Amino acid sequence: MASTPHDSTGTTFTFAGTGYTVTSITYSLSDVTGGDTIDVSHLGLTAGASVLTQARPLAGSATDTGREVSIEYIGSSVITDGATGTLAIAGGISLSKAATVSSSSVTLAVNDVIKGSATFKVAR
Repeated sequence: MASTPHDSTGTTFTFAGTGYTVTSITYSLSDVTGGDTIDVSHLGLTAGASVLTQARPLAGSATDTGREVSIEYIGSSVITDGATGTLAIAGGISLSKAATVSSSSVTLAVNDVIKGSATFKVAR
C-alpha cells in the first residue's frame, strides 16, 4: 500500500528508554503567556453591542510550558505519574524532549485488549 503524506505508519514512541505500542499521539501547543483578556459580557447586552473584556487578573503558571503530549497504547503497564525522562517520537512527527508524566491510566474491557493512556508535560 502506498504511503500518503498524512499517514502516521511507522511512528515510534519511547519514554525514559521504554518503547510503547502506541495507537494514537496528540501533541498540543498552547501559549501560556497570559497576555490575553477574558470575556466579561453579560446577558443585559443588546444585539450589536460590543463584547466586554478585561485583562486577566492572574498570570500564567511559571512552570507550564504549554507543551503536552497525550498517548494511547496497548499494554497493561501503568506509566507512573510524576515520572520524568526523555520523550522521543519519530516518524509522523519528530520530538525528543525532557518530559514529566502528569496523568496515566489503564483500561480493561470485555472483548478488547488492555489499553493505557498517558499525558506528559513536555519541555520547550
